[in-house]
Amino acid sequence: MAATWIGFILYICITLGLGWLAHIKKDRGAEFWTAGRSLNSLSVGLSISAGFMSISWSCVYAVQLFYWYGIGAVWLITIPWLIALAGIYYLSRRYHHLSAFSQPEMVAARFGKGSKRMIALALAFVFLVWGGAEIYVAGILLAPGLGISTQWVILIISVVVGIYATMGGFRAVVMTDKLQYTIVAFYILAMAWLAAKGLSRVDMNLFDLAVTGAKSGVSWSNLWAPGVVLIVLTMAAYLPGWIFETDLWLRVQAAKDDRAARRGVLLAGINGLLFVGLFPMFIGAAALFIFPMQGSTFPEIIGYQGDAIFSALVSTYAPGWLAVLFSVGLVAAAMSTIDTCVNVMALSLGYDIGEIHKRTHAEKWSKLVTGGSVFLAFLFALNTESLWDIFYLSSGILTTSVAFPVAAVFMKKVNRRGVLFSSICGFCGTILFYFLESKGILNGIEPGWLRASGLGYILWGMLLAVFGYFFSHKCRKFFYK
Repeated sequence: MAATWIGFILYICITLGLGWLAHIKKDRGAEFWTAGRSLNSLSVGLSISAGFMSISWSCVYAVQLFYWYGIGAVWLITIPWLIALAGIYYLSRRYHHLSAFSQPEMVAARFGKGSKRMIALALAFVFLVWGGAEIYVAGILLAPGLGISTQWVILIISVVVGIYATMGGFRAVVMTDKLQYTIVAFYILAMAWLAAKGLSRVDMNLFDLAVTGAKSGVSWSNLWAPGVVLIVLTMAAYLPGWIFETDLWLRVQAAKDDRAARRGVLLAGINGLLFVGLFPMFIGAAALFIFPMQGSTFPEIIGYQGDAIFSALVSTYAPGWLAVLFSVGLVAAAMSTIDTCVNVMALSLGYDIGEIHKRTHAEKWSKLVTGGSVFLAFLFALNTESLWDIFYLSSGILTTSVAFPVAAVFMKKVNRRGVLFSSICGFCGTILFYFLESKGILNGIEPGWLRASGLGYILWGMLLAVFGYFFSHKCRKFFYK
């Protein structure tokens, strides 16, 4: 335990040092949020990669999905993610030329400040949810090794991220991302090695087709294990929002030129194939053999519905000295996404809604908003339970309230007020129907196939977004300039 604390503290000191180095770069005003739009392709690619190579995403959720559905989980995470990165690669040349930095700023130039505020509000909500989820998962996985409560780990990580993100702004986030990418890549590779070690111990191999996915009930090698309905709804929920996902576009816009932006996205795509696809697939499938289901019950060692597979591999197969390094890897994986999410949330609230970069003492205001965003993510983390709900709800909001307004920037003959009301209806409708569906109120209304998917609220949110656009001319121009 003492060695774990030493590694934990050492890593914290390094990240705080990088935050200080970013601070002395003297980014002022808008540069606090944009890093001077001077990133090279390596910085862009590794920063994007570090954002999705996180505890909740690559280290828990992706592995959990492959444990649930076998290789068919590629339809629920890997394939939509790679398609999204391909879309960003294609569009980066068009968007990088815009003088606007953030997505709400792009929308404002075409559709007015009302749409800008609505998009910024939706983004702040999404990244609050993602940041809180990442802190929550870090707390659960790190607490046993440190010998303290989950709440204390959540607090410590929040304070550390708050300090270096507040000191150095977006530049500090990118600088720490490069270190965190290296550590997390090693961490996931080491977990794959432990999974292989575990397979050799149980005398099984991945060609044994008798093993079924934990939730699918069919062979782990069945490519269509999640079911066509869930796959289609996942694509509909994820793809539009992910293609225009703000944290990715911030890296593209911060690149020094088109070439750096596109090369950076290409590098991120390669890392996506490896660390959101192949390695989580191998680890999740191996876990089905190493930690098999006990009837319809998940083995206690892998946690609630398979969300602690990495911890189980470490406790079962890792030597003590390596377990310490794994703890550092967990911290790096957590902070790489937490700081990104907090930065986007603060950008949306401070840069886009408050426009504090235009005020006197802009840097002080920027730091204050960043610190406040970390605090809100900390509070959310204390009340988080399900990663499934978090990722689908937040991605659904990106799809129903953000994707169309951003895409419409280059569309002709688009109704300005329709864009605003589409975003409002999509945002409110998705949240409303999520609660209605989660409480069972829609059970008698939704068809069986939609109810079984648990994702009907995203479809209803999309329909309301379409309704908001076409019927906006009948509404009063509230929240609009």
